Amino acid sequence: MSTSIDVTAAHWGLIGFVFGVAALCAAVVLTSGMLAPVPEQSVGTLIGEIARDIRNAATGVASAPVENPSMDLDALLAVLTPVLAVIAALLGGISLFRHEPTALPKLAIGLGISAFVMQYAFWMALLICGTVLLVAIVSNIGDILGG
Repeated sequence: MSTSIDVTAAHWGLIGFVFGVAALCAAVVLTSGMLAPVPEQSVGTLIGEIARDIRNAATGVASAPVENPSMDLDALLAVLTPVLAVIAALLGGISLFRHEPTALPKLAIGLGISAFVMQYAFWMALLICGTVLLVAIVSNIGDILGG
């Protein structure tokens, strides 16, 4: 009589783990700004142009037409990260549902959720900082442009 245990491989969990690692790597690269284009002008000049555009819009002066930005690697990563994270979590869930060994599926779910939360926190921080910057510009628009 044999007492061996029939162990199945966690195929879905392994694939989910790979997707989770890819999602987390994409989130880290996106939040690090490594692939961001080098700005052509200084931050002060850019803030001044934003203030000028706000003033022109408030006074009704027509400005130059806005160009549509092309798709770059940052925009691709911003879309790809949550997609990879959801795929990783779903594959981890499928693996748990199929009663595969639980180590890899739990890691896949954890990595997928971590990548999603990391990107969400990054965008929320950017949104809050941008809002604070715009409020400061609007409240001091007269002093900035000498108007």
